[in-house]
Amino acid sequence: MFYSLLLLLHVLAAIIGIGVTFAFPVISTMPQNLSQLKHTLVLMKRLEKYPQIGGAILIITGFIMGYLSPSYFKEIWFVGSIVLYIIVEFLIYVVIGAKMKKVMPVVMDSKGEEIPKEYKAVAKATTPIHMVVTLLAILIIVLMSVKPF
Repeated sequence: MFYSLLLLLHVLAAIIGIGVTFAFPVISTMPQNLSQLKHTLVLMKRLEKYPQIGGAILIITGFIMGYLSPSYFKEIWFVGSIVLYIIVEFLIYVVIGAKMKKVMPVVMDSKGEEIPKEYKAVAKATTPIHMVVTLLAILIIVLMSVKPF
């Protein structure tokens, strides 16, 4: 019974944490002017809490399930999912996050309605990374659902 509740919590955390992450690349490409971009960045900053909380719950519940079923740590699907998740977190928070952190003050301090070229450059550079993150997230979901190995 405990394991079933833990699994349910794990799945809900994945939906809440990863679901929002799928929307970020779409939301970030929608602004057509500086006002919209500023609003979008504030929105994304607020939404960022969901992947952070969901991700923490995912890791905690995943390791508890592994502790309850130690054989999971010998399964490629389990270990592979953990490794891929670490890569996803690195890409989101270290690579994309660092680039966005540098460009945020430029955007927020800009006047007029033209989107700063610095933001456009960062958006262009992070688009392929967002695509990789999305594909890795899908792969993690497949591994955790199908358990092929």
